[in-house]
Amino acid sequence: MKKVDKHIFKKIFILSFLIVSFMACKNETSVKSTSSGDPELDALTASIANDPKNASLYYQRGQKYYDKATYDKAILDVTHALSIDSLNPDYYHLLSDAYLDYYNRKEALAAMRKVLSLYPERIPSLLKLAELKFILEDYDGSILTINEIVRLDPQNAEGFFMLGMNFKALNDKERALNSFQTAVEMNSNLTDAWIILGEMHEEKKDPKALKYYESAVLSNPNSMEAIHAKAFYLQNHGGVNQAKDLYRKIIITDKNYSDAYLNLGLLYMSEDSTDKAFEQFNILAGVNPTNYMGFYMRGVANEKKGNKEAALKDYQSAYNLNSQDKKVQDALFALKNQIN
Repeated sequence: MKKVDKHIFKKIFILSFLIVSFMACKNETSVKSTSSGDPELDALTASIANDPKNASLYYQRGQKYYDKATYDKAILDVTHALSIDSLNPDYYHLLSDAYLDYYNRKEALAAMRKVLSLYPERIPSLLKLAELKFILEDYDGSILTINEIVRLDPQNAEGFFMLGMNFKALNDKERALNSFQTAVEMNSNLTDAWIILGEMHEEKKDPKALKYYESAVLSNPNSMEAIHAKAFYLQNHGGVNQAKDLYRKIIITDKNYSDAYLNLGLLYMSEDSTDKAFEQFNILAGVNPTNYMGFYMRGVANEKKGNKEAALKDYQSAYNLNSQDKKVQDALFALKNQIN
C-alpha cells in the first residue's frame, strides 16, 4: 500500500507541477497578448481597467486607434464611450471619421445626424457635416448645410471656404473665387484658401497668383505646402534661383518632403548639373521608396552620366512601382534594347 500511495503521490505532484507550469505559460501569453506594443495605448488600457466607466478614456483610446488606422477598434471604443456619455459631440465626430475611413458612409452620416439632432445649431458639427457631404460628393447637400452655417454666423470664414470647395468641385469658378476671397478677408490665416486662390489665378495666367502664394506663406511661415506652392510658381515663371532657395529651405526644415527633392533635382537637370540632380533624386529614392519618380529620375540622371546598368535597375524599380506611366515604359524598354 505504501508503494502505491507513493506512486499516486508522485503522479499528483507531477500533474500539479504541469498545471502550475501551464497556468504560468497561459498568464505569460495573456500578458503578451494584452500588450499592444504602443506604450500610450497600453497606458490607456490600464487606466480603463482601473476606471471602466470613464467615457473619456475610451474616447482617448479610440482616437489612438484611429490615428493608427485601426478603425474597427476605434469604432468599438468610441461607441462604448457614447454608451456612457451620449451627449459629447466630439465623440460623434470621431465616430463619423472612423466609419468614413472604414468605408461605411451610411454610419458616418448617421453619427453626424445624431449629434445635430442633439445640437442643431452647433457650428463645428454643421461644418463637419458639410465637409462630410463634400467628401461624399453630395455638393448640393453640403451647400445647403453651409447656408445654414452662414445664417447662424454670417462671418464664419470656414463656411465660406467650404462653399468655395463645393463651387470649385462643381466647376463654378467665379463663385468659387468669390467664396475663397471672402474667406481670407474674414480670416487671413486660412493658408489653404490663399494657396487655392493662387492656383486659380495661375490657371487664368494672372500674375496676381504670386501675391496669393506670398500671402499663403505670410499666413503660416511654417507651412511647407505654402512655401512649396510659391517655389513651384517661381520655378515656372522665371524665378529659378529663388525657387531653388525655397526648396532648400523646405528640405532643411522637413527632410521627408518628397516634392522638394524632386523639383530641386529637376531644376538642376535643366541646368545640366547632372551630379547635383542625381544627389537629389538619390535622396528622394531613400526618403520615399514608394515614389516611383525618385527611381525614374535617378535613372535618367544615371543614363545621362553613362551608367546604363544602374539606370536600367532604376527604370525597372520605377516600372515595378508604376507600370502605367508611359515615360517609364519607354525609358525601360528603350534602354533594354540598347543594352541587349
